[in-house]
Amino acid sequence: MKINGKGTASGASARASASEAKSENGKTRSAVVETREDRGADAALNDEKKRRATRIWEEKKSEAENVLANPTEARSVVANFKKWLEKFASTKNWAARTSGAAFDGVKTLFRALEATFFGEYRGFSKKTLVALTAAALYCVSPIDALFDWIPGLGICDDLFVVAAALKAFAAETRTFRRWERTKAARELFAGTARRLAEIERVVLCPGWQSAGASVDEIVEILRPAFPRATFERYRWPSNVPWKTAREYVDGDGVEEFAQYAATLPTDPAKIAVVGHSLGARLTTRALARRTRRGEAAFGAAFLLGAAVDADEPELEAAARGVLAPLGNFYAASDRVLKYAYQTAEGKRPLGLRGAERKWENYVDCEVSGDEEFWLEFGENAASATALLGNKALWVKFPLSADLAAKAMEASRHSFAQYATFFRSVWG
Repeated sequence: MKINGKGTASGASARASASEAKSENGKTRSAVVETREDRGADAALNDEKKRRATRIWEEKKSEAENVLANPTEARSVVANFKKWLEKFASTKNWAARTSGAAFDGVKTLFRALEATFFGEYRGFSKKTLVALTAAALYCVSPIDALFDWIPGLGICDDLFVVAAALKAFAAETRTFRRWERTKAARELFAGTARRLAEIERVVLCPGWQSAGASVDEIVEILRPAFPRATFERYRWPSNVPWKTAREYVDGDGVEEFAQYAATLPTDPAKIAVVGHSLGARLTTRALARRTRRGEAAFGAAFLLGAAVDADEPELEAAARGVLAPLGNFYAASDRVLKYAYQTAEGKRPLGLRGAERKWENYVDCEVSGDEEFWLEFGENAASATALLGNKALWVKFPLSADLAAKAMEASRHSFAQYATFFRSVWG
């Protein structure tokens, strides 16, 4: 059979294409094989890193047990850990390599060991102390799963080990943080205990959605802090949509509260007001109005989880309306203030991080930080997130008192949670 030139060229082209396709398929198969081999090598490398990290961790736990038997050696570990921490904090762009929460965890570990080894704190179990000491030893050791000299990576495994150690003993970590913050609060209010002992009447001003709720639990919690006082509750129309409640507090509610306070049959110097959430906003504005009118100052006033803007201009006048320092108890772990308030108001609340300015006769006192919330995340995340971040819900619609109470409890915003910490300061 005769084949023309065109047919010959076409056949050659077809054979060349087939050859190229075969070559490409061969390359593809080779690439797949190489990829599988690479993955296998990576998996083997990761397994080796895990084995290395586990081996080092076990060695550090054994070393930690020996350290705990020698007080001098234990304090030496704290000193070395402090140097490591300072070096890490001063490293250029460290913040870009890790989160603030991770670094806070490292600082918490250092303070926990320092307080323990210098005899201030005795709340950790032996098992926990071994783990925390081992984590510190792991950090200061130049040889670990990822060598510390590796730029941007050498610190990662150290932070992971610290976080794992703290979370493994979350309950004891939370207890330590409460002890630490209570100690700091007592120093802030060092001269206030005597005045509280002289208080004869405590006025409670609960927050939003509280009109139908009992305050009996709050009274029992706070009673030890005010041993001579009788308690009463200021009632205001709080079971309404957020926007309506806030407008009342910023408007007619201020004068109504001020008038109510003027009718109390007690020397103002022996009256204390405790306001929670939106009730703290009402307290702040009423104190400021009394100050501008030249009325006698109350003996004490405290704001708990205050739903007040952090740049609130009335704080200065409010602080002058109290004989003892006006105490603001704030909590970074408060998810109602962090999400719901900021969503509804578009501003940072006083009860989340404290005031943006420091006023005379005014004290910011930290109740809890972000780590408390995340250490309890598994317990409260589902219920806490159900009602947060929805502006329409908070601004336009009323919530049932029961639903509101559950949301505030899960989100670390309830009156009782703040009151419990308050009592521990003077307990």
